[in-house]
Amino acid sequence: MPWFNLRKCHWLLLALVLWPAAAPAAEFSAQTLTRERQATVLGRIFVKDGKMRQEFNDAEGQTITILRPDKKIVWVLLPRNRVYMEVPLKPKWPGQFIQIPPDARQKRLVGNERLWGYDAEKYEVAVAGREGLEKQIYWVPATLKVPIKMEVPARKFSIEYKNIHEGPVRDRLFEIPPGYEKVTKPAL
Repeated sequence: MPWFNLRKCHWLLLALVLWPAAAPAAEFSAQTLTRERQATVLGRIFVKDGKMRQEFNDAEGQTITILRPDKKIVWVLLPRNRVYMEVPLKPKWPGQFIQIPPDARQKRLVGNERLWGYDAEKYEVAVAGREGLEKQIYWVPATLKVPIKMEVPARKFSIEYKNIHEGPVRDRLFEIPPGYEKVTKPAL
């Protein structure tokens, strides 16, 4: 049974697409809710000092992605198999981790909304997409300084952070646990 399949590769790419180019100052953990067309994936996110850890479960078990911009790497861990893969973190991955892309062609404040206990500014952004400009919507609370929700209506895609806990996140969450074996090539 391959330890790494196309579905896991899809979620790795999603994590990379959502990685911050500029590390946010926020330190928090939250539940994540990602919707893409008919699929919904629940997970967790932990953010500290520009590092990010995402966890999600699927039919094959848990997958953990740890982004370490300080080391310029991404680790993808499969706890069920106690293996991990290391991927170089490239500076120009497309898009951003729930962060308004710095290369957005247009950005305008369209209102304010209360979302998950936060007063958030709602922005409509236009970014270059496959078929011209793509509309994206972001909700950004001033106190957290990172978006807590993003929607791409044309792709029926959204990601949001719920049950946000601002405060200390343990450093060990951003390291590979003892006893994991490094795998160099995924079986796709």
